[in-house]
Amino acid sequence: ITKPRFHFLVHLLAYIHHFGPAILFSTEHYESFNHVFWLSCIHSNHHVPSYNSSKTFAAQDTVKHVVLGGFWYDAEK
Repeated sequence: ITKPRFHFLVHLLAYIHHFGPAILFSTEHYESFNHVFWLSCIHSNHHVPSYNSSKTFAAQDTVKHVVLGGFWYDAEK
């Protein structure tokens, strides 16, 4: 079950003014990222949210890199 999201209607008039008719207009994909960003700040003191989020995303990307079989080249070996 999904609930309808109507927040984009707040911005629709400005977008039509700037970009023209709202053909195939959808912001749900981009606005759903706000939830991901919010989740990355849960264990934060909220003083520097961009720094905390970037550290969280970097750690997640490192795990993804290793799990998918990636490695770091070591020139000394």
